[in-house]
Amino acid sequence: MAKNERLTDAIKYEKIDVLKKDLFAYIDKNSNKINLNLPVFYGHIISTLDNAFPDLDNNVYDEFIDSVTFRVLNAPDTKIDLDYVERLISNAARSKRKSSNKVTLRILSAIKLMENKDYLNAVEYLSDNWKYDARVGYYIAYCYLMLSEIEKQNIGSDRDIRPSRYELAAREQLLELARVRPPIYRFKFLDNNETPLMESVFWIMTTKSLEWFPSERWFLRTGIKKAKKDGNVSKRKELLKFAVERFYNDLDFLRESYNQAVEQRDGMGASGVVKQMMQQYPNNLEPIYYGIKLSLLSNSIESYFNFRDQAKEKDMPQYLIQLLDYAYYTIHDNKNEAEITLRDLKKRYKSLYFYMITLEYLANDIFSDDEKKAKHAKMIFFDSLNEYVLHVIKVHEI
Repeated sequence: MAKNERLTDAIKYEKIDVLKKDLFAYIDKNSNKINLNLPVFYGHIISTLDNAFPDLDNNVYDEFIDSVTFRVLNAPDTKIDLDYVERLISNAARSKRKSSNKVTLRILSAIKLMENKDYLNAVEYLSDNWKYDARVGYYIAYCYLMLSEIEKQNIGSDRDIRPSRYELAAREQLLELARVRPPIYRFKFLDNNETPLMESVFWIMTTKSLEWFPSERWFLRTGIKKAKKDGNVSKRKELLKFAVERFYNDLDFLRESYNQAVEQRDGMGASGVVKQMMQQYPNNLEPIYYGIKLSLLSNSIESYFNFRDQAKEKDMPQYLIQLLDYAYYTIHDNKNEAEITLRDLKKRYKSLYFYMITLEYLANDIFSDDEKKAKHAKMIFFDSLNEYVLHVIKVHEI
């Protein structure tokens, strides 16, 4: 490819992935050769990137360097010591466009040190970066926990001793996480370079945090968020069960439990959560809406109008009730009533006009003879309306 040739983003990233895979294969077979002359290796990478992708975004460029460096660290024949790690970081940092920032390289190096059971130096490399991404805090706490376990083994497991200084440090780190409440997915490079150890450490420390601090909800919320993102159904279910049993009146956990039941098509489970929410929050519109949503999904006419009456009693905005009526008629293929309701909405609520146009467009597909198109449009229609209602009644999920 010519140096000045431009690529579309999709093609560009596909080619970058191919280049990365080729480099990874080369690294795995030639780690000794690379480690003997790191400057030459990184010079080759810089030359290749600059020639093949002259207009590459700085962040993508640096992420590529990070991934390659992490691969070098994890190559089969690479022997890890602090001197080598520092040399590798130095060469990699010079190759990046934002060379002054070594945070990524230090954290990725710390993960390799953890794998080598060099926990003290791993902690040093992780330093205060836990304030920016909670996962780093879990790694630090894990290192202290492992140091405590090593100390116990050296002393002898038959002795009844108090928590060691390292275990206390692990607990203190977890408490600091709960106090500061950092985000969990700020460091994208942890997602791009995740290893089985990184995944394992997160859940080990989540379990420990619930054992040590069972009344601290932040650990549960963080674990549920990760389980949802990863699609880890069993872990999400496990954490939610613990959360709802321990914090039976926590609306966030009840909401998550309801959503999980709906996703798993567990109508009875979802109904039970709605009932519990209504008992705990009798004046809140949220559980009433969830009852309406459940009746729409289950095609229960009696249930729908029962919850609709309750929504009116609790002063749900009239336009929202009519929107839900429109959804009821549309989803259940009652075209005549849907059109009557839509006309009335357009006439009475001018501010909803643009949203109504979108829903009407979807409704046309729903009422079409194309079953595949109708099914797809119905899903989009329902998801859109659900998001709109949740926004109006001010629901914010974990």
